[in-house]
Amino acid sequence: MRKHAILVTILIALPAAASAEPILDALGVRIGGYGFREATPASGEAPEGTGWQACRMNGLGIFANKALDTTFFVEAGFDTYFTDDFLLSEAMGEYDTAIDRSSALMTISAGARFYTDAWISPYLQMGVGAEVTRVSLPALALEDTALLPMGFFGAGANLRVTDTMHVGASLRVNAMGYYDDAQFQTELEPELELATQAQFYASFAL
Repeated sequence: MRKHAILVTILIALPAAASAEPILDALGVRIGGYGFREATPASGEAPEGTGWQACRMNGLGIFANKALDTTFFVEAGFDTYFTDDFLLSEAMGEYDTAIDRSSALMTISAGARFYTDAWISPYLQMGVGAEVTRVSLPALALEDTALLPMGFFGAGANLRVTDTMHVGASLRVNAMGYYDDAQFQTELEPELELATQAQFYASFAL
């Protein structure tokens, strides 16, 4: 009797499992870079301003997303970034003392897409995450490894190349850990600062 009950249970569960929605809708790869907000010194007659070139970091990552309905979606991503010329030259930015920094960013986010039936679909996105970062200054014999929180708000646009492939770009404003070179003579202590981030990506439907 028990064997029959197990068999009936399996036969009932199989159609439900076959009709269940996939956990993910798409997987993608992306490249990008970001720089922190920092006051720029005056030059000539130009007054002091604010630039986004401090501690410029370049990198790449992978991400996956899931549509909740025709408008809203969730996304998870894993990215690695470096202060060297891994993808672009002169990624060191405006640091006076040479710094070597590498980071792994893990993020989750929610977003909303618009005009989803069109070839180009803009979207807004907001997320949080964590950054594992290693920073070293060989010239000063300083080094630090930290786990730092981060958050971001961004906007982007999808271009539908085929029914299964999309390409796109996004611009984010991140709130994340920054090492100010004013403190480098004595310590490495991260502080919260804003950074702008640009990304280019391709995603593939599952």
